[in-house]
Amino acid sequence: MKHEVEIELKTILTEADFYRLLGFYVPVTFKRQHNFYYQGIDRSHYAFRIRETREGKLFTLKTKAAKGRLEHEKYLDGDWKDDPEITKLLAEYGFIGPFELCGDLITDRAVICDGLAELCFDINHYNGLIDYEVEYEIKKTHDHIVRFESILRQADLAYIPNKVSKYARCLKTRQ
Repeated sequence: MKHEVEIELKTILTEADFYRLLGFYVPVTFKRQHNFYYQGIDRSHYAFRIRETREGKLFTLKTKAAKGRLEHEKYLDGDWKDDPEITKLLAEYGFIGPFELCGDLITDRAVICDGLAELCFDINHYNGLIDYEVEYEIKKTHDHIVRFESILRQADLAYIPNKVSKYARCLKTRQ
């Protein structure tokens, strides 16, 4: 299992603003991710995610870290429920089963790498809604806020931090 600190900046954009900014990076290829979110019976923790792509299935649990979030990730060969490393990790963080599917979200994502970070263009589909989000996922230490703001300024956009995760948006709009 891989454990890595995730530091990212993200902002929600209108569809028009999203495509205006994306225009500075064409051509790009979007890849589809289908995210399934699970909660334990006590619902006191955030969910963990199983992400399905053409490349396979990826388990992800995000926990608090001093800076950003600590991502625990593992590619799956079989069912996550049968993986002893995953069940041990969930128990360590107090996730109590049985687990239930609490949401699913499809993201069409295009990624541009610049050596310092990944600029991710996300079109998210959930509960009959679509939103447009741009994430700046830091890979090397640099002045990431200044860099992200300069990327957005190309399309005359301001950085308005989005503190609400995809999971939270999906869960909040569930009917």
